Amino acid sequence: MTLNYTIPPGLHVKTAGTTRILYPNGDGHYRAEHAETGRVEVMSYNEVLARLRRPDCSTNQIADSGGAARVRQGGLHYRQQLSEDLRDQIDLRKAIIAGVDYLAEAGVEVTAAALDKDHNRRVMRDIARQLYITRPINLAPRGGSTKLVAFMPKGRTILEYRQRYIDAGHDEMSLVDRVWLRGNRAPRILTRVRELMTEAIEQIHLDLKKPNVSAALRHLCTLITEENAKRKLNGLEPLKPVTHKTMADHIRMIGSTALAIARDGARAVANNRSRGCTDTRALMIGELVQIDECKLSLITVAKKKGWWERLSADEQAALEEIDEIIHTRLWLVLMLDVATRMPLAWVLTGSPSKEATLEAMRMATRDKTREKVIYGCECDPMPPVGIGSLKGDNGYGIRNAAVKAATLGILGQSVDARSYHGVDKPYLERMFGSMESILINLIHGYTGRRAGALPGYDPIKNGVLDCEELYGLITRYLVDEYPNERHYGVTLMGRRPIKMKEYIDHNYGAISAPGPHDRRIHLGWENKAKITDEGVKVFGLPYNSPALQSVRDHVEGKVSVHSDPDCTNHVTVLIKGHPDPILADLS
Repeated sequence: MTLNYTIPPGLHVKTAGTTRILYPNGDGHYRAEHAETGRVEVMSYNEVLARLRRPDCSTNQIADSGGAARVRQGGLHYRQQLSEDLRDQIDLRKAIIAGVDYLAEAGVEVTAAALDKDHNRRVMRDIARQLYITRPINLAPRGGSTKLVAFMPKGRTILEYRQRYIDAGHDEMSLVDRVWLRGNRAPRILTRVRELMTEAIEQIHLDLKKPNVSAALRHLCTLITEENAKRKLNGLEPLKPVTHKTMADHIRMIGSTALAIARDGARAVANNRSRGCTDTRALMIGELVQIDECKLSLITVAKKKGWWERLSADEQAALEEIDEIIHTRLWLVLMLDVATRMPLAWVLTGSPSKEATLEAMRMATRDKTREKVIYGCECDPMPPVGIGSLKGDNGYGIRNAAVKAATLGILGQSVDARSYHGVDKPYLERMFGSMESILINLIHGYTGRRAGALPGYDPIKNGVLDCEELYGLITRYLVDEYPNERHYGVTLMGRRPIKMKEYIDHNYGAISAPGPHDRRIHLGWENKAKITDEGVKVFGLPYNSPALQSVRDHVEGKVSVHSDPDCTNHVTVLIKGHPDPILADLS
């Protein structure tokens, strides 16, 4: 007894690593489409059964159609992978098919001629309008825009859509047209020409001097000429050179990141094309502090201020000698609190040094009302805070023994960032960019961010600010302007830094500032002095106290005196063998 097995349309049969999709032809044979290559072969019923009985055969009961298979061969498996127009096309055709099904249930013979009758087309349109509401459906094209109105196709086309939809087991992916595969898919450029294009790009365009596309195209013409001389000897057709646009498109296929690595270097790509960070680096004020040195794109000058005519001949001669130093670009040492994005300290210096960095650390840990009064700021600067973790790069003035010892002395942690990697200090690097675009480039003497950026402007002739005026401008910007600008960085989400400071201060608090003794010992200036009846005298100032005089007779030699340059009213005296520091007052 022989059983007649039912083979559903769209059955996936996998044998020997090859998947075939079976569809009945209606004459007892089956059409087998290769899912990988799209090749079609016709198999008889017995051949299908023989293949199904093979031990390595596996089947998958997924209804599919030729249309759906062709869509999947293009790499599109889901409705969401299609464009908006193609999804609209599926919805319209499904709605029209629903109208055809309504006519079939009403007893109308579903033929092309019947579907072309006006009465039946109106019925299908009324049913389709209930399911498709994106655009109005018209029976025939009329004047006006074709994008605002959908049109019903002819009866034969509707039957083709319906049959394709039924064969696919009502798979809507079978209704879409493969418009993305239209056009000539054959390569227009020979393989050898592409090889020569790649060779020309690697030899010319990827050089660190950054030659343009035209230079690579000229080298390609030379390579093609040499290649044609060889092909002529072998009786082959000569190769044709490509256009400038084709060469540029071939370069674009390399990828912007790979191209940047070849032309700019890995160090520049790490700064310009690295991904950002979305984690919360700090919660408390002072928990994480970033510090960096930036050479300002600005020329300052000592002349042109009305001083020259009031100087003596000797003073003018001395000023001429140091004019090259004064008439130059300055460095800005900036310290930023990561949790609030508030500036903690800013110092101008002629060259990076440990003294400038220590001055910035002293400024961050002290009250800055003095700068507010001197430079006429309207808002309150950041109050003194402690430093929980100080992050700096390989700058000469930042990564040295003095700065690291001072950081540890005030109970902070020193963290080293990588050199030339702006992503390690993204918040401070972004602040430098904002300051240059908003403030620095509006000041006379701006040199531009790179050489030759301002070809029609001479910054040396236009530099009229002295260091004091420049420091005042920077102070007013960092106190009055920057904290009140909306910041869209991570954790701020549009809030202003001054508001973020109030929020964090209320919810999380701040790292307490170091005590006066710690500031003087680790961040201040040190000098050696001998205790006398008048106390100690350092930096030209006398200091004395009862506590200091009480140990005078027990001290031999000089003692260490530490002074805070920002507050000279007191000093801290450290004596060998004495466990506690001694406070001395200005006398």
